[in-house]
Amino acid sequence: MLKLGLRAKFFLYSNTVIAVTMTVATLLVALHDRARQYESAERSARGLAGALASPITDALMYEDLGLVAETGLTENYISEILQQDPERLRYVVVANPAGIVTHSNQWRLLGHRFARALGPDSIRKGAVVSEVTENGDRLLEVRVPLHISTKFWGSVALGYSLTPIERELTSLTRRLVVMALLLMLANSILTALYVESLIRPILRMHQTMKRAGEGDLSVRAATRSHDEVGELGQAFNWMMDELEAARERDKAGQTQLAHTEKMAALGTLAAGVAHEVNNPLGGILACIENMRADPEDRNMRDRYLVLIHDGLRRIERTVANLLDFSRRRDLRAEPTSVNHCLLHVGELVEYQLRRDGVELRLDLDPDDPTILGDHFQIEQLFLNLVLNGLQAMPNGGTLTLRTRRRDGRVVTEVRDTGTGIPDDIRPRIFDPFFTTRPVGEGTGLGLAVSDSIVVAHGGRIDVDSRPGQGSVFRVTLPARAVPPDPAKER
Repeated sequence: MLKLGLRAKFFLYSNTVIAVTMTVATLLVALHDRARQYESAERSARGLAGALASPITDALMYEDLGLVAETGLTENYISEILQQDPERLRYVVVANPAGIVTHSNQWRLLGHRFARALGPDSIRKGAVVSEVTENGDRLLEVRVPLHISTKFWGSVALGYSLTPIERELTSLTRRLVVMALLLMLANSILTALYVESLIRPILRMHQTMKRAGEGDLSVRAATRSHDEVGELGQAFNWMMDELEAARERDKAGQTQLAHTEKMAALGTLAAGVAHEVNNPLGGILACIENMRADPEDRNMRDRYLVLIHDGLRRIERTVANLLDFSRRRDLRAEPTSVNHCLLHVGELVEYQLRRDGVELRLDLDPDDPTILGDHFQIEQLFLNLVLNGLQAMPNGGTLTLRTRRRDGRVVTEVRDTGTGIPDDIRPRIFDPFFTTRPVGEGTGLGLAVSDSIVVAHGGRIDVDSRPGQGSVFRVTLPARAVPPDPAKER
């Protein structure tokens, strides 16, 4: 379907109104002028017919009484009538009571029956007017009975041509059409001039609103005029100020929610961190006690110093990972390896995996797909999904982390073999503060925060789950274009 812009619609509608108005006006004027001219022609024909019928009737009466002999009087009367309006008056026909033509300027009719001649009954009816066609010419014919009292001598008929009337109507119609075209042209020129002052502000407002609809909340409408468009621009600017302020408040709220969930995740990781710290510390204390018991044994000391060093490095790495994850940071987009984030998350939940009897399987893309995102938020995203999967497998199972690059995007799957998600609560799992855990065992923010992180990175998160058959959380994020490797090109 053809889509017209505001300018095209304005031109089309205004010119259509002019065209329709002028067409109706032309039709009405033409019909009115035609009726007027027909009325004038009929009135003139009636007058001439009446003026001709009177002397012809007198001549026929005197001839019938034997007072005078009709010697060309009727022909003279006909000739005089024809000279009064030679352009329109085509013929005059005088017929006797039997309808035979006795006098006419049309010689071919003499002595023949006139089909439209009046009979004696026309004395009561009077003159008759009708339209006829003769040799392709439309005529207005007036027929008048020739009579005195009840004495009937025949009838006279005058044929008036309608061609001059039609020519005038055609000329008038052409003038009106030319006038309509000139008005449409003038209207188009005026419309083009008015577009700048009337339509252009509306078009600018449309472009501004379109940019705002695409997510650019910094745009503002120009409010130079003080009419309705200016008031609309002011209302739009106020609305954009409110939206921008609301987005900032929402961003701050999302950041706070994400940090709250991060602290909750730290609580879940605390037991594992304590175990990862206590085991090396126990070994270190045992080494120190043995070294104290036999300080002269250099071989044992050297061997235990290596073990103590390895244990302290392990403690340092565990605590550093925990502190690194818990630290509050501003969002910073940078090239981020999805595989590296998943490996780091696997290290953080190593104790929970062993404690719950869950086997971790890694199926990572060997090409190491990267995205443009915040490294720490992406780790929090996957940690939330992994902890959610562990919660669904209290009696053990298998947790699979899988990455693939597909059609310019990185698809990451977190698959568990747990209890699955019931159909009635599946639509609500991404709602903030919704949780199926007992009171005090969860914030209900994990999946909501994960969803907000994915959306902030221009991706989406989907879930496939059946009760008793586990769940698959599928995260799709835009892949970062990998620059060509010069060494491989050579």
